[in-house]
Amino acid sequence: MRPFHVAAYIEGLQKKIAAPSVKLQLAAIRMLFDWLVVSQVVPTNPASSVKGPKHVVKKGKTPVLSAEEARVMIDSIGTDSPADLRDRALIGIMVYTFARVGAVTKMRVEDVYVQGRRTWVRLHEKGGKRHEMPCHHNLENYLEAYLEGAGIGADTKVYLFQTSRGRTNELSN
Repeated sequence: MRPFHVAAYIEGLQKKIAAPSVKLQLAAIRMLFDWLVVSQVVPTNPASSVKGPKHVVKKGKTPVLSAEEARVMIDSIGTDSPADLRDRALIGIMVYTFARVGAVTKMRVEDVYVQGRRTWVRLHEKGGKRHEMPCHHNLENYLEAYLEGAGIGADTKVYLFQTSRGRTNELSN
């Protein structure tokens, strides 16, 4: 098998499926041949020099909530239980910081802190990047109510958003 064969296959795929799918197929072929090279089945990877199709995304497909829709959603969450307070704070962080779900769920209590007179949040993003930002006053209120209602403010090393399987069983409904 030669790079020409892989390139011809990829070119044929471009006529049938979208560019991101072609790139995915090429990545799978490269990985297969990498494994075959490491296993000493073939001497070289013929797919390593083949270029995939260019695909640039200028605008994402993820729908964005309007300010009114976000307000209605947050206001619809009750405040009667620690689980409600947790849900409101969790959604509030994602709405006000545009953080990824993974970054928010990795937060610990110590990642909500006061600097000066403002409450700040620290997010641990992909690739080990840390992102710190001041809280909107509504988010500050949501976080304060949650920490007080759940009783987890004293233990700074625990996860901020816990389930009923976490340390605080009172969060379950």
